[in-house]
Amino acid sequence: MGLTVPTATATVESLVVLSVLMVVGTAIYRLYLHPLAKFPGPKLAALTSWYECYYDLVKDGQFLWEIERMHRVYGPIVRINPREIHINDASFYDEIYAPASKRRDKDELYVLVDAAPGSTFSTIQSDLHRRRSAAILPFLSKKAVRNFEPVMRGKVERLCSYLAGTIERKRPVAILDFATGLTIEIISSYAYGGDGYPCLDGDELGSQWRRTLTAADEETALLRHFYWIHGLAKFMPGSLIARLRPALALLISWQEQISRETLAICAKYRDGILHPGTIFYALLDSDLPPEEKQPWRLSSEAQNLLHAGSETSSKVHLKTLEICLFYLLHDRTKLEALRKELRTVMPKPTTIPAWSELEALPYLSAVVREGIRLQLGTTTRSPRVLPAEILEYKDWKIPAGTPVSMISWFIHTDENIFPDALAFRPERWIKAAEAGDRLDRYMTSFSRGSRQCPGIK
Repeated sequence: MGLTVPTATATVESLVVLSVLMVVGTAIYRLYLHPLAKFPGPKLAALTSWYECYYDLVKDGQFLWEIERMHRVYGPIVRINPREIHINDASFYDEIYAPASKRRDKDELYVLVDAAPGSTFSTIQSDLHRRRSAAILPFLSKKAVRNFEPVMRGKVERLCSYLAGTIERKRPVAILDFATGLTIEIISSYAYGGDGYPCLDGDELGSQWRRTLTAADEETALLRHFYWIHGLAKFMPGSLIARLRPALALLISWQEQISRETLAICAKYRDGILHPGTIFYALLDSDLPPEEKQPWRLSSEAQNLLHAGSETSSKVHLKTLEICLFYLLHDRTKLEALRKELRTVMPKPTTIPAWSELEALPYLSAVVREGIRLQLGTTTRSPRVLPAEILEYKDWKIPAGTPVSMISWFIHTDENIFPDALAFRPERWIKAAEAGDRLDRYMTSFSRGSRQCPGIK
């Protein structure tokens, strides 16, 4: 009796049956056998990540509000996808985004999305993150920034001169462009030395940089669900990528530019001509092991510094400024209170006060804090993972290795913390300070714990 060779039809049928069994088996596991099966949340969200993908890509980034709806229905702890838990409880924030004494790793899935996987920001393991950040943090301290103030002041004065010229010529200026240009010049000078990337000398200001960095942000949602696209695109012709995904083409082009410049920086260091007061000199001259000083990793660090220090920074600053100006112009009482306080350090419009003088003004500080609270900030989740430890929240025991996240906007608009939360009320900060209540502990725009944005220092 000879062997029977399966026909093409039989093979296809077998594959279909196998696929159906795999889907059914996965569904049964995720809904009933998974370690997170008992956690509250929509069954469809627990069943498949396509639920989140639909809100991110089809509904254009609306998963934030779907999570908010989930919490209204299911309570403060929700399973928002097959593998992740989200908690909406401000008192628990510091348990998730904990200090260095507690191990909190980043979620690997979110790091896969990052276009700069070797950067400090994208480091998964907390101990490696600590070593990498130790080489950069001294340059982002208040003392270091104050030492760099003359350079920043010079760039601000150049920008003011340019803006004065546009007024004379009656030419409009895109505020995001000049803000991006200013922050790019400052952070690139601080990182590389010299003038950095000159953005304030021509009419374009930072428009090209802003388009490039905005393109990187625009691709985040797509790459988080289909992270392999970025790797595949690097092997495709640039002209084809530009037609299919113009934003992705801009991102890859920018990465290649940064890689070339990082190689040049490493060569300058070897030749002894790199400026010693720069971030990259400190990295190359640090006691980090040789593998941490490889060009590919420093290139990732450069991408992260330039992105976070320019586009992200300018957006946060401008959105905060936009909110503050809008509400101040609609409430002349608040505006006059701020003007009165500013006159104590700026008796003339041409007076430029020192940074330390501005920081000491209580009403100005309250206005800025209220603006930061109400500017939406980043709505992308940044889950933390406890690799070998159960995380307990009330009666719930979250299994080790589970990504757990919180979203700042939910804390900033919590009526129990900030009554009339959507109203612009700088006075709440002054009254809280007088009562000894530290509202600052609920400000999470820049995260907290060992991975807090170093720029807030």
